[in-house]
Amino acid sequence: MTRLQLDPADASMLDGKQGRVLVPGLAAGPVMKLDGALSFWGGFNPENGEIIDVHHPQHQQRVGKSILCISQSRGSAGTPAAIAESLRNGSGPAAFVLANVDINISVGVLVANRLYDLNIPVIEISTSQMAQIVNGSNVQVGEGGSITVVHLGQ
Repeated sequence: MTRLQLDPADASMLDGKQGRVLVPGLAAGPVMKLDGALSFWGGFNPENGEIIDVHHPQHQQRVGKSILCISQSRGSAGTPAAIAESLRNGSGPAAFVLANVDINISVGVLVANRLYDLNIPVIEISTSQMAQIVNGSNVQVGEGGSITVVHLGQ
């Protein structure tokens, strides 16, 4: 059986600091850091979680089950619908970690919670904390907004 354990080599990643909880929840998964703002309405396919904006640095990558680290979304009031739909389809991220409060992302997660009983955390951290997060690392997002680096071990 596999369980999550704290990786001592990476334990100081955020130095035990907490993020600001925008939407509570628990999640674990690989970090996917986006190198630019993403339009979830037009630049993202909620059916499969793929970034379809041809100008986005992560074009053709999929966000499903990731801890999606993004400075902010780009664009419209359609963002909440696209996020809620991706979460309903199981193609959305396991959590959002934001460098800036983004009402559209938070509303999309809250809609998915209300309509589909899905509980996806959204937390805000500082840009300096965001810079410390390593793309591809496995992290756990705690109820209180903590981010802990973990590795899969026996």
